[in-house]
Amino acid sequence: MDSSGLEHADNAALCRYLKGRGRTDLPPLARPDEVPKPYETLGAHPDLVARLWDEIAARLPADCRFIVFGSPALVRPDTKIVFGFAGGTHTYALRLPENTRQEAVLAGAERVKKYPFGGSLDLELIGPGWMFCGWFKDEERWCLSAYEFASGAA
Repeated sequence: MDSSGLEHADNAALCRYLKGRGRTDLPPLARPDEVPKPYETLGAHPDLVARLWDEIAARLPADCRFIVFGSPALVRPDTKIVFGFAGGTHTYALRLPENTRQEAVLAGAERVKKYPFGGSLDLELIGPGWMFCGWFKDEERWCLSAYEFASGAA
């Protein structure tokens, strides 16, 4: 699949972060049907991949399931702006507009993920708007908001 569009400024920091972390035998941008067993082979727990691709993305008007630099992601097909990703055993995040981000914080979403065996990831490294999710009840609606935010309109 053509990777054009991933160069969008909104993707730059995330792509730098993901590059080399996931499967390096894949193109920068791919669809799940291009990879055998994508739920099990992309460096994220299968439950996280299912949560990101199938559950919280269920209301989206387009199929946004992509693989970005070997990692499961949500990408708006028309703008190629990434608005969600998953990795490891505990991490999935959405890029949210300010009003939705404030709501997510009130629900318990965070910008820093502390891992059970040490270390952490601060989404500030990836860019503004990113929030870690965690099976919060409104994530399906937040995902729709993230999709709309990824329209590229300022």
